[in-house]
Amino acid sequence: MMNALCDAVAEHGPAGYVPIPMVNRIWTRLQNLTTRFLAALARGPIQPRAKPAAKPTPEPNPEAQPTEPPRARRKRLTLPCREAWLYRLIPETGFTRFALQTILTDPEFAGLLEANPRLIRILAPLYHAMGIDLPAQPPVTTSPPPDSRRHILFGTSDPTPPDTQTPTPHFKIQPA
Repeated sequence: MMNALCDAVAEHGPAGYVPIPMVNRIWTRLQNLTTRFLAALARGPIQPRAKPAAKPTPEPNPEAQPTEPPRARRKRLTLPCREAWLYRLIPETGFTRFALQTILTDPEFAGLLEANPRLIRILAPLYHAMGIDLPAQPPVTTSPPPDSRRHILFGTSDPTPPDTQTPTPHFKIQPA
């Protein structure tokens, strides 16, 4: 899916009058997000670390100030930061927006985000660029669906089939 998104940016970006350096920057950012996501998946769930104590900052020495003013730097090309900026800039990325929304509602993907909260931080810029609200905490499901393979990924016990039977309808089906 991410490769298809990168292809859509590369193909439709210049056609939509997006400057080539901006298309290159967007493509590079999407590739970096993909690499980080796959690396986090390969590492598996990591326990959250305690925040380190703040280090005291040294006071600047007024005598050590440089005598020359610093040179003016060239302005860097940065990506937009508005909500849904990528979707607005290149509307052809709408298929990926729909796919990302669908994946977010999947219970197995929610379990994956629950087991590895670092993935939420990695995916947040992508979901923000596409205009999708990423939950701070993934939805907690009471039990996995019967056909779920979540027990294979996360080492939980095998899912048991539900004990309840399908209720019989209390109405009569009439032919048309």
